[in-house]
Formats: sequence, C-alpha cells, structure tokens
Amino acid sequence: MPDLLITGTDTGVGKTVIAAALVMAWRAKGARTLGFKPVQTGIVTECESDAEVLAGAALEPGVSALTVPLIHLAEPLAPAVAAERAGLKISAADIELRIEQLRRRGYSLVVEGAGGVMVPLVWGYTALDLAERCGLGAIVVGRAGLGTLNHVTLTVAALRARGILVRGVVLNGRRDPPDLAESTNPSALSRMLPHDVIIEVPYMPRASTREVVEAVVPFIESLIT
Repeated sequence: MPDLLITGTDTGVGKTVIAAALVMAWRAKGARTLGFKPVQTGIVTECESDAEVLAGAALEPGVSALTVPLIHLAEPLAPAVAAERAGLKISAADIELRIEQLRRRGYSLVVEGAGGVMVPLVWGYTALDLAERCGLGAIVVGRAGLGTLNHVTLTVAALRARGILVRGVVLNGRRDPPDLAESTNPSALSRMLPHDVIIEVPYMPRASTREVVEAVVPFIESLIT
C-alpha cells in the first residue's frame, strides 16, 4: 500500500477516525500498517488521544511505543504555535527521521496531519511539505455539510500544486436524514473533481471511539483497493 497523509479541510472533521479505519482495513488485508501523528496538540486527559486511537487500530502489542508523537502539547492550537508557547522545539528533520525509521522496520504508514494542509507543524513547515518531502499520497477529510465544496476543492488544489497524489475525498458525518447541502455535496464535488473518488461516511454515534472506527471501515474500503 502507498504511504498516506490524512489531512482535513479544517480541525475537528474526523481525520483520526478515518485514519484509524484505514489502518484497520489494511491490517485486515495483511498489510503491516501503522498510524502515526507526528505532533499531538489539545491533550484532554479524560479522553483517548488521537495517537492512542491510531495505535489501537493496529492491534499489535507494543506498537504505541513506535508511534508515540514526537511532542505532546496541551493547548489546542497549531503545533508550531503551541510548541512556541510551551517553550519546546521540534524540527522538520525529527519528523522525517521518525517516518524513515518506521519505514525501515517494514511498516507502511497512515500519517495524520494537524488541521488542514497549511497549518504549520513547525514554523516554515506544513503538512504539504511533509507529504512532498516524504512521498506521501493524500486523502482529504471534510465535513459533509455546507461549506465543504470550497474547503475540499481548495485543499485538493493545494495538494496537486505540490505534485501530491490525491487518492480520495471523504465527506464525514452525513446525518440521517441529510440536510440539503449534505444531500447535494457528493454529486457537486464529483462534477468539480471528476477524477477523484468521493466517499460519504454517515454520522455514527457509538459508545466508544473504537466502535466508531470499526463501523467506518466498510465505508472507506474502496480507498484501499
């Protein structure tokens, strides 16, 4: 499988669930796949972190030690901003070295960014730079509802301008019944992005994040064929 960047059109669009579902789906097909989030911000102690959700999807003992973020930052801000406020430093080279180390161990990777593609992971270094320098394809996760046409197409355009292969778009959280924007967005995006795979994932209230991830897997399997 190709190594992938999972990026969003914004924060809170469900990147972690989609990334974890991709890890789980590839693992079910026998691939040695890991999810990795290089920088974790907005830590909430009573909830699973994004990194823990990704590690849990692999179902491999000890994998969390390999995929622990390079830095944990409490404030829910862009990584470069949060790190500066905390007096901590991380470099682009550190992120790329960890990715190379995981590859050398024989893993394929699902790398989760922070927010959208232009959010600075480090000052002067975004998810776009990471994908370009590490040869990652991209899956774009956006909201199902109003506003997503602009957000998705801008994100796809930014990725393609850097030569990054877009492997699919996921519209996450479609309600039942859908509102007018949710019901028309998939066909509209198919016309605006005629060469891209557009996936819809419904809103899935469940008792645990793990149950949500497992429920999402059937919806995203067309992205791994």
